[in-house]
Amino acid sequence: MIENDILATRAGFANDATDDAGKAGNASATATTERKQCCNSFRFGGNVESQGYALMTVARGGIVMSNIFLSTAFIRLASDSAGCDSESEEECDAKVYGFRPSSLITMIAVVSGVLSAFLLPFIGAVVDYTPYRRAVGIGSALFITAVQGIQIWLTDDTWFPMAILQAINGFMYMVQVLAIYAYLPDIGREVGPETMTWFSALFTMCQFGAQAAYLIVNIAFAIGLKLGDVNAAQVSQGICVLWLFLTFIPGWWKKMPTVPALHPRPAGKSLVLLGFSQVWKTSIGINKHYRSGLRWFFLAVVFAESGANAFTVVSVTFMVEVLKMTGAQVGIIFLVTLISTIPGSKAGQFLSKKTNPITSWKINLVTFSAVTVAGSFVLTGPERQNLIYPFGAAWGFLLGWFYPLENVVFTLSVPKGQETELSGFYTYCRSILTWLPPLVFTVMNESGLHMKWGLLSLIIFLIVGLFFLFLMAPWEDVLEDAKVNRMSHVGNSIEFVSSKNDNVEEGIASSNP
Repeated sequence: MIENDILATRAGFANDATDDAGKAGNASATATTERKQCCNSFRFGGNVESQGYALMTVARGGIVMSNIFLSTAFIRLASDSAGCDSESEEECDAKVYGFRPSSLITMIAVVSGVLSAFLLPFIGAVVDYTPYRRAVGIGSALFITAVQGIQIWLTDDTWFPMAILQAINGFMYMVQVLAIYAYLPDIGREVGPETMTWFSALFTMCQFGAQAAYLIVNIAFAIGLKLGDVNAAQVSQGICVLWLFLTFIPGWWKKMPTVPALHPRPAGKSLVLLGFSQVWKTSIGINKHYRSGLRWFFLAVVFAESGANAFTVVSVTFMVEVLKMTGAQVGIIFLVTLISTIPGSKAGQFLSKKTNPITSWKINLVTFSAVTVAGSFVLTGPERQNLIYPFGAAWGFLLGWFYPLENVVFTLSVPKGQETELSGFYTYCRSILTWLPPLVFTVMNESGLHMKWGLLSLIIFLIVGLFFLFLMAPWEDVLEDAKVNRMSHVGNSIEFVSSKNDNVEEGIASSNP
């Protein structure tokens, strides 16, 4: 859907420019007009909050890509501390701090995921029920920037405490996302649905461009200066700190306003209990009133999202340990993967039109599982290192298909009028189980199994997600069900309204975790 709006808007820009050029009789005016319109688009019509949100997407792009170089360095340093030979093609069985070096990155992901699962509901309650949304965003931004700066001093003596900081930083990244996402409904109300669709496309372009630019710059430094993995990570962290100063400071301090509480806080109820009760009561309400569609969708999201998210974490370890790739090489693979998401999103859009979004998503999960199985048995050692490039492109294609499609299904299946309330619950469903696939991989790796079996374990979660999609009602019924709002928000609660009579049942609190 977003891609359609992008193309339509671009076409509109081109037509406007062509008309102007025809009137003036000068072809060069066309290019000038297009350039001005393009620049004006990224000014977001003067909407300050949209400009701030765009800066945050650029910041997040740098943070995510810096983790690639940092993760590679962590594995190298842990391996050296354990006495492993980085030149050997044999898998190292030595341990450091009680675990294999190859388990370090997935263990970091487990800790971050568990922290998110248990603490995000509380953070969501602070964002919703207090006027401290901006303070949460600024606080998490300061913490992330400070940790990125400290990690410049990553060495063979400091890698373990740096890894602990990285686990906490992963959770703080989710706090940052939760705080900035809370501004989206406000922006949408200010600019209207049509403009918001275009702005959403621009936000995606900003993050994609930031990720690509960050990778290119760091790969250039690593290759040009012939940096080792640790030095490349140190340079990357330094660049990231500068990157965050240029985005977080103008974004949070100058663009994003302090806003009042979204809902009044119920008397006598703690924010901790309020956050978890929101999630629980929303789950009960969805299970009772949207049994055929929305219930199965959220369950599919919990499992499919956890498998897809873990793929990025596991793939870094797999490339370094099994394929013996350097940080720069891993960065190039991720650049290939990133570029491949563009045709992937178009393929998902095309199949959704030919069939429907649910069918397209099912095809995606089946294909994703098949490619992962093939990769596990083909990419068996350094001698097959070059084969990772087509597999990286294939996985990028599938991820570019997966994520936009998931968002489209949510947008079209959520009850009208409840998009804002259920978006928080959707975010929580996407993060609640992110710790489990890395934990499964870690347990298998610590048991001495080859990493191909750990990589294969990810498809379990994709298949479970696929199973829940098959339990969903036909797409036409899901769309029809979404037209009936049985979750009318009233004050601090959500009332569930029967679709068959006028009885109103006492409902549940708003669902933003």
